[in-house]
Amino acid sequence: MPTSLSFEHSEDRANALVQLTAELGQRNAGGGMTRRRSTGIALRCLAAFARKQFEFLRAGLGADGAFEADVRFPLEFLIEATARQVSFDIDVLLRTLSHREAAASIQPMRATLDLADRLATNAILPAVRHGLVAPTVMMTYFQKSPTIRLMPYVPLAVIGIDFSAIGDATRLLAIAHETGHHVYRQITVNYTAHLDAQIEAMAAAAPETSRWPLWLLAWEEEIFADIYAALVAGPAAALGLHQVILTGTRTALTVDDGDHPLDALRPYIMHSTLRAMAAQGAAAHQPSLLAAADTLDALWQEQLVARGAPGEFTPVGMEEPVSLADAQELLQGLVEEMLGGALAPLVADAQHKPWSTGATDPAATAQQSFEQFVEFCALLADEPLPELALRSAGAVVVVTRFAVSRENVQLAVGETGDAYLDELRDAGLGGATLTAIEWKSVFLAGDWTTQEGGSGIKPPVFRPMWWLSPMPTAPASRPLRR
Repeated sequence: MPTSLSFEHSEDRANALVQLTAELGQRNAGGGMTRRRSTGIALRCLAAFARKQFEFLRAGLGADGAFEADVRFPLEFLIEATARQVSFDIDVLLRTLSHREAAASIQPMRATLDLADRLATNAILPAVRHGLVAPTVMMTYFQKSPTIRLMPYVPLAVIGIDFSAIGDATRLLAIAHETGHHVYRQITVNYTAHLDAQIEAMAAAAPETSRWPLWLLAWEEEIFADIYAALVAGPAAALGLHQVILTGTRTALTVDDGDHPLDALRPYIMHSTLRAMAAQGAAAHQPSLLAAADTLDALWQEQLVARGAPGEFTPVGMEEPVSLADAQELLQGLVEEMLGGALAPLVADAQHKPWSTGATDPAATAQQSFEQFVEFCALLADEPLPELALRSAGAVVVVTRFAVSRENVQLAVGETGDAYLDELRDAGLGGATLTAIEWKSVFLAGDWTTQEGGSGIKPPVFRPMWWLSPMPTAPASRPLRR
């Protein structure tokens, strides 16, 4: 009886969330092409998507359901995890609204968000231009630290920025890194094939990738995002990273969290990227980029010495330490492979103007890089922002006013646009028998459930050697993934 009662309450909560989201979307989706309207459309898409997700789980895993059971993930857990994800998305989307309203904000907040939206839009342009991702509406809001929230049911990426950015525009440099997470997930998370087949392929490929230790591969996504940040923002991104790391303690420099590159080594990722940009990008930027990379290397080495950074660290899950020199050499090799693969067109993109290019005078590198970034920000003031719009009597959501002409997302409201996932969900709703692998793919919805309030199930990433491929695994027309 307690289990049944608990589940009834869970269903009530789920239904309430869907109704709340739908009404919020209806209230805010009117008017012209504005941030408010885009947020309202996103809420409307969330309501339709959430309704189908809840119905799918109940239909297949309820008393008369035909899905294969997985005792680790009972229906009550899955409903609750989905409800948490819906709630988190509602929270983020409402913050994008309230932080722009005069009654709930101050003018510097609104001006900073306008600039942040424009920087985020500019940051995604190179990836769209080269077909790594589809046109995407980029929107920002304030929170305690930078993060990105991607939503599989709408072509929208929402980036949280530091509140202190209203007084220090350099805090907005983190936008380039967060955008890199979006690009990474678009080209690595692949749900167009059966998950078992992907896992088998990963296992088969493992011997070929043994040159990279597991502790280094654990940093892969953050390495990619740092590379992308340098490609987009230039030396200012590296300087911003220096500043953030130096707010930490001495011991933090060589603590491996199993996710981010070691703080002592992380700046070298961006320095290496600047050298690659100098070698392959616009000739006009070559002298200043090379000089900036050399200067930043020297500055960072001085900081490591001044802080007495240890010469070794112990990776997560290992007992034997690794020397920083050996780790740096391995990290450099991995960065070079990434730069030579799917990111190669962006490295050599002469059309892209980095947010900064540095200076040939080492003493002026920091000041000029930040000044260039501020000047770049001023040039964005009059550029129109892409927005979401509804088509086909409100049945389809699209991106409008995007600066780069690429194949646009034509996403049915309530769908992910991923044929594999949407067809599985429709089959499950129709009473089909699905394996645990299949219904879990739908539950995860790509990788919707990887941030706060997540499902506890980590989606597989098609990792081995993906960066060596000249083209991304996922076509540009696919929906957003983190």
